[in-house]
Amino acid sequence: MGLGIEPGGLSARRRRDLAMLFGAGQRTVTVDDAAAALGVGRESAARRLSALASNGWLRRVRRGLYIAVPVDARDPATWSEDPWYLADLVWDPCYIAGWSAASHWAFTDQIFRATVVATAQRVRRVDQELADASYLVHHVGADRLEWGLVGEWRGDRKVKVSSRERTVAEMLSDPTLGGGIRHTMEVLDALLSVARLEDLVDAIERLDNGAAIKRLGYLLEVLGQETAALVRPLTSGFPLLDPSLPSGGKRSARWGLRINADVSA
Repeated sequence: MGLGIEPGGLSARRRRDLAMLFGAGQRTVTVDDAAAALGVGRESAARRLSALASNGWLRRVRRGLYIAVPVDARDPATWSEDPWYLADLVWDPCYIAGWSAASHWAFTDQIFRATVVATAQRVRRVDQELADASYLVHHVGADRLEWGLVGEWRGDRKVKVSSRERTVAEMLSDPTLGGGIRHTMEVLDALLSVARLEDLVDAIERLDNGAAIKRLGYLLEVLGQETAALVRPLTSGFPLLDPSLPSGGKRSARWGLRINADVSA
């Protein structure tokens, strides 16, 4: 007996498969979910999901996890899901951070290919991909997901993103999250046009990162901003202004930094 091909290139059996997989309104499916819904073994379920993906009805997010392509997608072959949605789906509990959060808060118009994600899950690789979207993923302790985050609805998921002040505080703690110290300074300047310096200092103190306070002080001076709010004992040592660049440059005794990058205007 034939499969009874229907308009749109979808066989009757595969149409039934889709109805059984997503009839309750869910958007994603795993191999185990499919096996249970279709009443077949995992190997058979995996083959059926792969076939639906090959025909453009599903997108493979990562091994064993698929997401439904909207029926009204103009071009199913090139359709892609919101990277924030996929990140929350795969790395929950997590939040969007770094330059991705800075872009969300309109602190930068620079375009970065990867989405920055901080997750409480263990991370094997920093650079990862989901459904052709690139990510920079780093691990944080579970306690870091208890403050300084804002919820943003993306589809049916409420994705967390770091607050304005926390975004910049983390970029000062690790300038690679900001695309380097020069871009971090630009984002800092944008933040200070709409927020209080004291709130940023509070966020840095919660991160307990002495190098971040030092970088903040130095960058404030470069920007011609007041630094009185930073009068406090500095930690020992001379961390690099930008840890992603080669060491070298002069030491700043005032801020306890090795100035290995030129951030002058």
